[in-house]
Amino acid sequence: METRIELYREAGMGSGQVAIDELPDFMSTTDDLLHHDMPMLVSVGEMESFDPYSLRRGLRAAGIEIANLEAFMLSDAKKRELQPHMRNLTRPLLQYVFSASNIELSDPEMLRDRLLNANSSTVLQRINGLASALETSREDLPDLLEDYGDVFLSLGFYKQYLAEIGPRIALLRDWVKEAYQVPHIGKDPMTGPALLKTERILGALHQSLKRRFSNFENKTDIRWERVTVGTFNQVRALIADHQASLAAVLCGLTVKVSEWEARFPGGGGSFERRADFVLSDLRSGLDRMTAIEREASTFE
Repeated sequence: METRIELYREAGMGSGQVAIDELPDFMSTTDDLLHHDMPMLVSVGEMESFDPYSLRRGLRAAGIEIANLEAFMLSDAKKRELQPHMRNLTRPLLQYVFSASNIELSDPEMLRDRLLNANSSTVLQRINGLASALETSREDLPDLLEDYGDVFLSLGFYKQYLAEIGPRIALLRDWVKEAYQVPHIGKDPMTGPALLKTERILGALHQSLKRRFSNFENKTDIRWERVTVGTFNQVRALIADHQASLAAVLCGLTVKVSEWEARFPGGGGSFERRADFVLSDLRSGLDRMTAIEREASTFE
């Protein structure tokens, strides 16, 4: 799939899109456009996804300075949505530090504030022990755990995305299978195998992503009472290693499903039109997504 710039979108007119390197042909060419904007757009265009986590990582890797990081943070509403995913981190940590499991924290920053405002001697002793185990100071521990909480929250963000798109992938697969089961389409030596392969790849990608999240639940469970800096960094690195490939595959699947929904509202369309859509649009890029998913970090 290729990143394109949308110049306009109007009801009845559709969407006007151009490749990044074509942009100077549609705008007044200035030195600022050629020497500043274009190199930046080319770097951004190479990213696999434009979710907040991918943008932060991609812009940093491209050497693009970010004046205000808040623009690349999840909204408060989205953090509240992801609160159930945060519990997997906060409950065991709060149980260990505060001997409490009934505190609900939806934002990594709230975890930081809770640690900073601790005043019980028993709690402070545990915080000091945790800081020592993680080879940091008590003053720096809240920032370290807030950063880890943000990394951990990215799992919830991507998992929620998969939960939302999963049923839509299932509908798309059924839609393709219906066309494949039509005798003159399914038995066509080029069209039949292409439809069958496309439907199976969509299913395989969906199942592979679900297995990844299942593995995360087992591998990211930290025993805070005996944590070491090695296990802590290992879990954080595991999540970070998977962020890029999760984003790329989920973004690709979202684009495919959204394109199908826009072209065939309600899942209609003749079987011949369905076959044409699979051959001309849907199957493009699926092999690349499969390669990304196959090359994703393992859980060994």
